[in-house]
Amino acid sequence: MRLRLIKLLLAFAGLPLAGSLFLRCAMKLVGPYKARRTLINLSKRSFISPHADIHCPSLHLGQMVFIDDHVTLYAHRDGGGIRIGDYSSVQRYTIFETIRGGEIVIGQHTHIQSGCNLTAALGNIRIGDHVQLAPRCALYPYQHGITDLDRPIAKQPLTTRGDIVIEDDAWLGVGVMVMDGVTIGRGAVIGAGAVVTKDIPPLAIAVGSPARVIGYRDGGSPD
Repeated sequence: MRLRLIKLLLAFAGLPLAGSLFLRCAMKLVGPYKARRTLINLSKRSFISPHADIHCPSLHLGQMVFIDDHVTLYAHRDGGGIRIGDYSSVQRYTIFETIRGGEIVIGQHTHIQSGCNLTAALGNIRIGDHVQLAPRCALYPYQHGITDLDRPIAKQPLTTRGDIVIEDDAWLGVGVMVMDGVTIGRGAVIGAGAVVTKDIPPLAIAVGSPARVIGYRDGGSPD
């Protein structure tokens, strides 16, 4: 009976004006936080929380994407688009921001946990399929200029060494920071709190600040 009611509410969630009320009622019935992913399975459509903050004219969502409460998707006037692939999810308090032509592209079945910050300025952020970002990861494909000692750092031009690329099936632990120009290879694992300043090979296990390879998932030696 309860599932039938939720499905009925979701059927009317797309209506203008009143649709938001039906969606909120369905959200209450399924429960808080990740329990709301049930709404995707029942509706077979993407879910965007009415509590999300979205300002991105070039936003493209695939099938059955989950956007949680208090997610911010923001493109500045000179920012690029944001694309999120099929069956991917973005959890609460995560911020996607694009500026200076940068864009963010997320693959399929990729999960961005709570409190992450992805800011694509000058360079792009490209994340593959089946990638996992644990809470509070930060990806910045740019740097502030610091060479002019006569100007405040905040007024110096931004620089970049290139895009951030995270290939398929990589896993970033809690609080990982990835800097500009870095590629993290397919299936790599980055330990919690690491600061990644250079490329990480496929299947590597890397930890520390700056991150260094300590082994490989297939048993290979870092040497």
